[in-house]
Amino acid sequence: MERLGGRVVLRPVGGGREWDCLPEDVEEAAPAEVLRERVRRLNRDTRFREAAVGQDAV
Repeated sequence: MERLGGRVVLRPVGGGREWDCLPEDVEEAAPAEVLRERVRRLNRDTRFREAAVGQDAV
């Protein structure tokens, strides 16, 4: 999140296209949303590591 000309530039927790909005329209992400994204990232990283280890074994 950054400020640009009095507006706030946001990006989804999981990455994606940015958008801007007024500061008074911004609120903290719900704990469930943050947890969901953390689990998604851990799963993605684990699959990536497993794939890399599998390639080393070949």
